[in-house]
Amino acid sequence: MSRKAAVISGSLEEGKLAEVVTIPLPAIKPTEILVKSVAFAVNPTDWKHIVYGLGAKGSIVGSDVSGIVEEVGSEVKDFAKGDIVSAFIHGNISDRTGNYTEYAILDPATVVKYDSSKFDVKKVLSVGKHESSYLNTFESAASVTLGLVTVAISFSHSLKLDLNKENNKDKYLLIWGGATATGVLAIQLAKLIFGIKVITTSSPKNFDFLKSLGADLTFDYNDSEVVSKIKAAGSGKIEYGLDTIAFPETFQSVYDATEGAEFVKLDTLLGLDGNSITTKAGRKVSYGTTLAYTALGKDVTLGTKTTKATPELLKDYKEFWTNVLPKYIGELKSSNLKVLEAGLESSNEALELLRQNKVSGEKVVFRY
Repeated sequence: MSRKAAVISGSLEEGKLAEVVTIPLPAIKPTEILVKSVAFAVNPTDWKHIVYGLGAKGSIVGSDVSGIVEEVGSEVKDFAKGDIVSAFIHGNISDRTGNYTEYAILDPATVVKYDSSKFDVKKVLSVGKHESSYLNTFESAASVTLGLVTVAISFSHSLKLDLNKENNKDKYLLIWGGATATGVLAIQLAKLIFGIKVITTSSPKNFDFLKSLGADLTFDYNDSEVVSKIKAAGSGKIEYGLDTIAFPETFQSVYDATEGAEFVKLDTLLGLDGNSITTKAGRKVSYGTTLAYTALGKDVTLGTKTTKATPELLKDYKEFWTNVLPKYIGELKSSNLKVLEAGLESSNEALELLRQNKVSGEKVVFRY
């Protein structure tokens, strides 16, 4: 049996990072599920894997997909043929797994199942821009899974947020980059599950949107006084910080803005810690390292840094992913969406939009 797929072409020329080919469809393992793909989303990690040589020519492109379960491995529980799902996988590194393909081979550990009674399987979003909505279309579902896995690891393990809302009511979480795909989900989950107060940064055009998702306070990240303003607003009660942008300068801002609390837990998505910034003696700060790929159970090396999939991380993540998150999937909204023409050929346009930094405050998606 064969399947169509967008794979790494071997070219770095603009608009030619991927090529559409027909490749074999191998049998799934007892621990895997097979999904008939309907829609895909693009993430920065996809073009970066290609451009920075992290994946070989012929590797299947893509990390995010939504679709319908076609086959279930003999050891897999809680999934059945016909289920509506979205999934994240470590794409761009293998000619077997990767999500820009007609049939995606997936690890259930990073798959979300949707309530079919609340999902509009017949609705197809038109090409163009669409405002944030509940996760009830294949396009919106495709846009969230990498972000959900990231937030699940961060909140359950790296930051270890308290599930008791009463204990969080007077505390603040600072999310730097609230309009990013991860930030949009982090704001919602922080409020829905943990009941913590959320301070976030974005450009002013996104303030109203982020407040509609639950953000308590929003600040312009381009404001030269943003750090002092956040610090004053938090009045020593910002006990957690998540930097979704994860540059040394943004992480420095998060570190500085959270000064005042007795003990602060900080997290970034690219392995930054106290060695990456200028720190102050005497401050009590813990540093998390969140990388979504570790949810798949393997240590991951990117560049010179290896992130461990420790037993504690996997335990915390699985507990949250399996027993906490599913209750709230129906209440979550996607980022604003930019829908491209259907077809795997749109993978190149999607990759280029992100590589050329032409996307802001929205998620790029397209159908099979």
